Amino acid sequence: PDGELKFNGVVYNEMKGVFSSPESLLERKIQSSLLKDTPYSFESGGDPDAIPMLTPEAFLAFHTRYYHPSNSYIYLYGDVDFVKELAFIDEEYLSRFDEREVDSDIASQLPYEEPVRVSETYSVSEEKEDGIYLSYNTVYGNSCDNEEVLALQLLDYVLFAMPGAPVKKGLVDAGLGTDVDSMYDNGIKQPVFSVIVKNASKGQEKKFVEVLEDLLRRQIQEGISKRALYSAINSFEFRYREASFGSYSKGLIYGLNFMNSWLYDDTKPFEYADSLTPLKKLKEKVETGYFEELIEKVFLSNNHKSFVNLYPEAGKNEKMEKELAGQLAALKSGLDKKQIYLLMEDHKRLKKFQEEPSSPEDIAKIPMLDLSDITREIRPFKIRETEIGDIPAVIHDYDTNGIAYFDFSFDISELPEELIPYATLLVEFYRYVDTDHFTYNELASEINLKIGSLSFSTSISPLYWKKDGYRPYFSVNMKCLKDQIPDGMDLINEVLFTSKLGDTGRLKEIISEIRTKMDVRIPATGHLFASMRALSYINPAVKYKEMAEGIDYYMLIKELDRNFDRYEKDLVHMLHRTQNCIFRKENLTVSMTGQFDFAQIMQESMSRFGMLLWDGPCVKATPVMKPVVLNEGFKASSKVQYVAAAGKFEDDDHPYTGALRVLKTMMSYDYLWVNVRVSGGAYGCMANFRNDGYASFVSYRDPKLSETLDVYKKAADYIAGCEISDRDMTKYIIGTISAMDQPLEPSALGVRSFAAYKSGLTVEMLAREREQVLSVNQDTIHELASYLKNMMDHAVVCAIGNERKVEEASDLFLEIKDL
Repeated sequence: PDGELKFNGVVYNEMKGVFSSPESLLERKIQSSLLKDTPYSFESGGDPDAIPMLTPEAFLAFHTRYYHPSNSYIYLYGDVDFVKELAFIDEEYLSRFDEREVDSDIASQLPYEEPVRVSETYSVSEEKEDGIYLSYNTVYGNSCDNEEVLALQLLDYVLFAMPGAPVKKGLVDAGLGTDVDSMYDNGIKQPVFSVIVKNASKGQEKKFVEVLEDLLRRQIQEGISKRALYSAINSFEFRYREASFGSYSKGLIYGLNFMNSWLYDDTKPFEYADSLTPLKKLKEKVETGYFEELIEKVFLSNNHKSFVNLYPEAGKNEKMEKELAGQLAALKSGLDKKQIYLLMEDHKRLKKFQEEPSSPEDIAKIPMLDLSDITREIRPFKIRETEIGDIPAVIHDYDTNGIAYFDFSFDISELPEELIPYATLLVEFYRYVDTDHFTYNELASEINLKIGSLSFSTSISPLYWKKDGYRPYFSVNMKCLKDQIPDGMDLINEVLFTSKLGDTGRLKEIISEIRTKMDVRIPATGHLFASMRALSYINPAVKYKEMAEGIDYYMLIKELDRNFDRYEKDLVHMLHRTQNCIFRKENLTVSMTGQFDFAQIMQESMSRFGMLLWDGPCVKATPVMKPVVLNEGFKASSKVQYVAAAGKFEDDDHPYTGALRVLKTMMSYDYLWVNVRVSGGAYGCMANFRNDGYASFVSYRDPKLSETLDVYKKAADYIAGCEISDRDMTKYIIGTISAMDQPLEPSALGVRSFAAYKSGLTVEMLAREREQVLSVNQDTIHELASYLKNMMDHAVVCAIGNERKVEEASDLFLEIKDL
């Protein structure tokens, strides 16, 4: 009765996290400014200020009105008997409802006569003169016109997104901010096109609009680069032919794409099924002035636009928290003892409801697979070792529909410790600096015209035969058609061996862009950075990863950005040293995926490539990663927290077992779900048990901090005494297997095989782990309680979050830092 009133809830805290991001806030304000008389003017996820006002009655009324099969869109994909499946859907679902007229049409926003201007603020930790977001936004066309939508996507890429894009470059060269972003949203009825400058200074609002429109006029008058347009169209065609969507199901993505027209025009449900035909038509329009006319229509002669600016406001989050606390205190002061008592009783009932499982009768209504439906077979690897031009190669014989996939993987185990973050910087610089024969904009066009793609990355492979073993790599990835391989190899040579890393003016711009992106990314994905940081206190491999791309890397970027003139000579020197240490013949293994005679095709190209690799002197030094427990709390301009704990579970009595995969599923969807998400209000919670004997827990958009760590500490006791029904155990096992058996495209199968080759992972190891997963029972889970106890007895912690929350939990940390 003496406590404070507080708002809590999973979605409430999720959206507080979303609204902590200036980019998300800006996107929200842009859409509402342009589509003010439509449902798009509201936040679909819920405005945190409005969510507590929602009543159960209004919520249920909305659901009853719109969540009815008469208002549904049914989509099937796959090698199935469609008549049989549709009959099942009819019998088991549709036939049980009466048809109803549901008015769910979305009204179109009438065009504006004049542009509108909107100003808003976002929270920062301290006063700053820059940090302003300036945006120029328009509404044009409709999402059902697939050809026009593709044309605008191409314009977005050519003018703003591709390396060296002319309008983006012009805005940066004009001294407007440190980064420029663009956004074309065609997933809504009336697509929105936005151009955004980040980290602008006060007084640049008018200049931004003038410079942008001048740059666009210049593109109309001088003509867009035809080579850039053709290269963009070729890149899009390659992407659509490849039809690879990473970890996402192809059928799911096709269905989502159909919705872009189907939702708004029932006569064109499959308009988005074919992108190659409209791309062919657009290629014919490149020389006609069509794209230049589109710039005029979308931007310059279009008054349906808005200028939305976001300004930094020091301490805004704390101010809003105090205002909310004051409102809740005033609300409580107006309650009598009986009302407070009833409120407390409601809270107790809610907690009881959240913690009590559903009845077995209700749970049994949900259909489930059986363990007998799951195969015990392991998807094999396809690995054939060979040599091409005296360079070790591994071939993965998968049918890739005529596309060849390459990974030129350089072992950087002997890269000196001080050069580790500079390998990551090379990944960025190679994309955005000139070479001997091309500007970086011309290089992007060459790549798109001549091959499918060329990219760079760093990674770390675990070594299964060595305790705490790992091996870092620098990868050059290329995909192309068979006839494009020679051109692709020439482009790799151009980038690796002629990139102008001494162009300090360009390096400075790139550093600022990296800094701006990380400023936003870390608070938005704090769970990734917090868990990586925590594991780096105890795990050598993760300590390396932290130096290469974590908070340590971010701190280096910030220092380089703030004092570039002081470091520019050293930066160039370090980059050249890093190149000389990486690109050596003895470091290279090449992975090739596809059904080609790679030995014959690649012989000449690989011999030439090998001759270009550095064979001069290089000071090698295998870095020795010595983890140090820091237990840090990082203060950020955020309304929520990301709370991580990490520890080592493995010892002689606790070897890694596949049963830990099932425990991960159970923790994420039972114990942590109930206590951190349902009761605690965090939007997400995750457990991770690594093959190398280390584990971590982390929360996502969490209103709490120390309470979440308390939940982690009690995990072992819960697991030791939990009762698990046979049905629940089957559910956990199936959930685990589903994560292990995701469908993979042929290119991804090649990546999987090469990863196994580098780390020493065998089919026998996977078979043993799978058998352990499928054999888990309640006793197995109880035995894993001692693993959790090992983990948490000497656990380390890291949290990223709200300044006040981190300070209040200062006793948990050895050090508190500003992020």
